[in-house]
Amino acid sequence: MLKSNRDLITELKGVLTSQQYSPVVVGNYCAYARGCLDHLERQNILAADVTEAPVEQYLRDAVGLFQQHRGRRPGPRWHQIPCAGIHALLRLVQGQWPPPPKAICAADALRFAICDEYETWLHEERGFARPSIDAFLWEARHFLGWQLERCGVEGLIDLSIGDIDCYMDLRALVVAVSP
Repeated sequence: MLKSNRDLITELKGVLTSQQYSPVVVGNYCAYARGCLDHLERQNILAADVTEAPVEQYLRDAVGLFQQHRGRRPGPRWHQIPCAGIHALLRLVQGQWPPPPKAICAADALRFAICDEYETWLHEERGFARPSIDAFLWEARHFLGWQLERCGVEGLIDLSIGDIDCYMDLRALVVAVSP
């Protein structure tokens, strides 16, 4: 049986509270999650079936509402608050959010397999926390996409997890040295 929007927000509030989020953050996250659920309901989309496009549209609409109510655009990092609440809700409903990308060719399948292996390695060998793993995977996906464009599938076949980790170390060095 599907849960009502009210039940989903109640469950989200309980999860966030149990994770010791502050009451203000819980309220903000739940407010944006509720707004997104209302937006999805108007489009006859269930939270269990939502994809990234309707969520992105809701966030664009939320920026417009912010500007309409306050007479100015939100700050440059304002989107992090609604995104965090909406993503927490969708992880609760779907188990994972954002949804994993779908392979549309053999090269994509290879890239995704490499990322899966890298994710396991980051968790088991490096002992990284989920947010760090997600950040490393984001960068790895972009690196592998660049490598594919540059060298083709052969360039991916020869890559090891150690190669990806070396690239990440170099990226961290460049960021640390940048002004």
